[in-house]
Amino acid sequence: MKKFLYDILENDRSSYFIFYNSFSFSLILISVILNVYDEIFEFSTKIHPLIVKIEYAVSFLIAFELVGRFIITENKLKYLTNPLTVVDIFALIPSFHAIRFIRYIVLVSRILRISYRYKFFFEFTFRIIREIYYEIFFVFSFFFVIFFSILLFVFSVEHTGGNEKIKTLFDAIYYVVITATTVGYGDITPITTHGRVLAMFLGITGLLLFSLLTAIISTGFVQYVNMLKLGMLSFKEMKNHIVICGWNETGEVILEELKKFYEEKKERMKPVVVITSQEITPEGDFYYKKGDFAKEEVLKNAGVENADIVIILAEKLPQLTEDSIDARSILTAMLVRDLNHGVNIIVEILSRENANTLKRKKIADYIIVDGEIVGSMISKFIRRREFPEILDFLMDKAEFYEIPAKEEKTVEEILRSLKEYGLIGIKRGEDLILFPPLDFEVLPEDNLILIKKKA
Repeated sequence: MKKFLYDILENDRSSYFIFYNSFSFSLILISVILNVYDEIFEFSTKIHPLIVKIEYAVSFLIAFELVGRFIITENKLKYLTNPLTVVDIFALIPSFHAIRFIRYIVLVSRILRISYRYKFFFEFTFRIIREIYYEIFFVFSFFFVIFFSILLFVFSVEHTGGNEKIKTLFDAIYYVVITATTVGYGDITPITTHGRVLAMFLGITGLLLFSLLTAIISTGFVQYVNMLKLGMLSFKEMKNHIVICGWNETGEVILEELKKFYEEKKERMKPVVVITSQEITPEGDFYYKKGDFAKEEVLKNAGVENADIVIILAEKLPQLTEDSIDARSILTAMLVRDLNHGVNIIVEILSRENANTLKRKKIADYIIVDGEIVGSMISKFIRRREFPEILDFLMDKAEFYEIPAKEEKTVEEILRSLKEYGLIGIKRGEDLILFPPLDFEVLPEDNLILIKKKA
């Protein structure tokens, strides 16, 4: 049940999420449009039963999402006190309330809800428009020149010629728009020769311009998808994401573990950008940026300046030696640190000597020496036969938690208060104190690192 709710409400890489959110976005947007119109012009009493049904459907949909997110969230108190949840609760109220002030609150809440719950729709559209805005601007500018010129010509020719149906400038605007879109209701028709010539020219021009605009937009969509597949897009505006420099089997394992981690936490997975010069096919789990990650401009285009974590893998390309691969990784780590001082950097290094060099420079937060971990694990398997079982427990059967201490206690007092949890360490600022002694004094501002067996 939780897995299903997570897939449709939070997992933006799930097909269920796309289908459900497309439907909910459309329904809530319809309710907003109808309510705005009703506040300004008021619907006929014959339409109100339909609007009431739509309102009940919207309220049910928002209630379903509120309950669903409450079920899948771990920290339920934090969820209930979240300002976004409060907005959802106001948006839940049917908008046909008798008090106008409440109707306004509901309307504003639903507009806010659309802006933050469905921001991925707007981001996607904005990215496409940004790629073709020059062409769209040109078409609209050309259309405005034609439209405005013919508008004045038609009004002058037909009004002067005695056309009783074009008495005001608004009549001329209505006629020009209907003719340009090739709808042609026939309620207003030209009576002069010049007017008929202008109508023919306007119909042809409108058809060409709207066809051109449709072609530009559809081409923009296709071009965006192709650029995404070819790794040609820029992700400079992306924030708090994960950047993986290089691609190999380790990268695939990292992605799989990240997916499991966020699914277990019932949270939306952070965006992942993979930089590599190899030809790879992203399947929805990550964004692909093609290029040499040892170049500053490529790192900037991957959004490293705003990233939360950067993982630099030892990408083994045919033309590179082990030392060349390590040198490339160290250079990349230096560039990343220069671009983003607060980012967490994890580097995979092939040679222990090169790893020591990187440690002395204090650039990376964590360094993994290829083969060293495997060798160490095998030696422990030989010395301690129970080690595989312990490792298996830590990797697959244990959950780790970090909670605030809140009060001053000794480790012994904390251990007595814990039931199914075990204490691994104390996090004090940037320092991690593993397995502190029983008489160790824990401060209120410290965090406890706990371990628990999965249910």
